[in-house]
Amino acid sequence: MEQHGNNHRQKVFAIIPARYQSTRLAGKLLLEIAGKPLILRTLEQAKKARNIDEIIVATDDERILNIIKESGNAAVLTSPAHQSGSDRIAEVAENLPANSIIVNVQGDEPTIPPATIESAVEALLADETADIATTCEKIEDYRDVLSADVVKVVTDKNGFALYFSRSPVPFPREAVKKYGTLENALRREPELIALFRKHTGLYVYRREYLLKFTRLSQTYLEKTEMLEQLRALENGARIKVIEVAESSIGVDTAEDFERVREIITRQKEQPANIIYRKATARDIPQIAEVHVESWQKSFQGVVPQEFTDGLSVEKRENAFREVFFNEDYQMFVAETAEGKIVGFADFGRASHEEFGFDAELFAIYLLPEFQRKGVGGGLFKTGVRDLREKGRKSMCLQALADSPYRAFYEKLGGKIIGKSSHKLGDVDYETVYYGWEDLTKI
Repeated sequence: MEQHGNNHRQKVFAIIPARYQSTRLAGKLLLEIAGKPLILRTLEQAKKARNIDEIIVATDDERILNIIKESGNAAVLTSPAHQSGSDRIAEVAENLPANSIIVNVQGDEPTIPPATIESAVEALLADETADIATTCEKIEDYRDVLSADVVKVVTDKNGFALYFSRSPVPFPREAVKKYGTLENALRREPELIALFRKHTGLYVYRREYLLKFTRLSQTYLEKTEMLEQLRALENGARIKVIEVAESSIGVDTAEDFERVREIITRQKEQPANIIYRKATARDIPQIAEVHVESWQKSFQGVVPQEFTDGLSVEKRENAFREVFFNEDYQMFVAETAEGKIVGFADFGRASHEEFGFDAELFAIYLLPEFQRKGVGGGLFKTGVRDLREKGRKSMCLQALADSPYRAFYEKLGGKIIGKSSHKLGDVDYETVYYGWEDLTKI
């Protein structure tokens, strides 16, 4: 068998549990995305992880079994009686070599980043005291802190899980006393959000511990919070938690499916290896650099040279930090597979109420070498999709009348709705307003 990962003592198997039945979206694993079933998209993402030796789909359905085998990949038909994905992968793991490493990749995550899998596997391989490794992400929206559907995790100073909960943990007691409620505290002091981590559900087990775990009875905390990982904690397991930068989308509803389908379809149409995602506070320094370089190279001859020469990355960083955590403000980035941010777009509540639009595209900036390659359109559609999900119906944009990018906005459906002026330095420049009256038509 060819091994395409790093050398390691233990064989690493990724097992994808693929149960056909789904409560909220029937037969979701067989729904097609850009010509392939969702389960096959997930498998293809997992195959990109460089430290996986073999991938096996564990299913209870003949249709899924046949699709996987016909694609040239491995699949096993498992019992239909399993109550969880862990039980299903344990049935397969029984027949794998002793001392193997087992990765549980959820079958409904066709956008899971390969780097996330790699990080979790390496964490378990690097620490012989860990029974399980799992992943978490920073939380960027206070509503996720409050949501019972978002599982939070708290770790010790060495990165081992102390507790998983649907409740907001840890609880910032003094801030809540000061502002009356947790929601008020998070809105008034958005830096508090940095306390929280979202558990993202990828698990890596030592084979022998997985087999032991699935034979344990459900525990009180597990039943109370409906979180399987609490059974492991209550029985003394050491769970290493690794923070990852890239997020994944689990497909549970028709809305999730449409969102994932749009992402994958757009990625196929865009330059290879460009990722579109919500910006984090850690991205601000790179975003500020893109802003300054884009202005200095793209607006030569449009605005005075002294204005572009006077642009400062530090000042742009400070300006972005002032608005970044505002509730109505959202920023998205275009990033290469190597983690370099090459463009960004920011959106929010319309600042020009006279036109009657409820959202505004403030700007799209790209490094010059990534312009006219579809990246701007990818950022535009990413932000518009987010606005639609938030219930926004329409959008406007203010652009310099002499901007070289007006044709770009018009190609995307923007219609001129008005004119005004905008001061850059000491000079007033004529501007035009574009409007998109119905975001559902974009």
